[in-house]
Amino acid sequence: MEEVATIKLTENSTQLLKKIVGERICYFFTDRLKVEAIGDKVLYWAPEFALGLKTNRGDLTFINISADYKLTPDTSTTYYEFAIEESKMPLRCEKLLQSGQYSEIKVLSSQVLMLEVYQDWNQEFDETIHYDAAIVLYTDTRKYMLKVRKELIGGVDIILDDAAIETELVDLKLRQSLV
Repeated sequence: MEEVATIKLTENSTQLLKKIVGERICYFFTDRLKVEAIGDKVLYWAPEFALGLKTNRGDLTFINISADYKLTPDTSTTYYEFAIEESKMPLRCEKLLQSGQYSEIKVLSSQVLMLEVYQDWNQEFDETIHYDAAIVLYTDTRKYMLKVRKELIGGVDIILDDAAIETELVDLKLRQSLV
């Protein structure tokens, strides 16, 4: 019970993620997109991340996502949690947008049909528990995964390859599905 309580997204975060469902994502923004190649595997990642949503009213709203390391109050349990907030500017940085110093990752032409939040835990040693966390966005044409990057607080891996996403999901537990 404590495990579920510890890793559950806040109601506010869930409501912000629900806004993405049914909306068209216009932009993926980050202040700097890193590309890392290990063998034949190419990994994109970002310290922070923003999804730009186009609403029916025509204005642009951003959902900023980062992954933050947390410590439970009653034990020495550690875990990762998505920090999700809404903004009129990507990554809370007006200057980045105005000066063009952002990376635009992908422009989507189709709506997000479903969004899943995965989080798992791994018992390591006696007390320390690390949580893996991922958000998967489904459109009618493809999947996009934002996964916690353990090496960097606030870092998110961006996985675009369907086979790689399926491999990642094998070890994760589905915690929330927003349709």
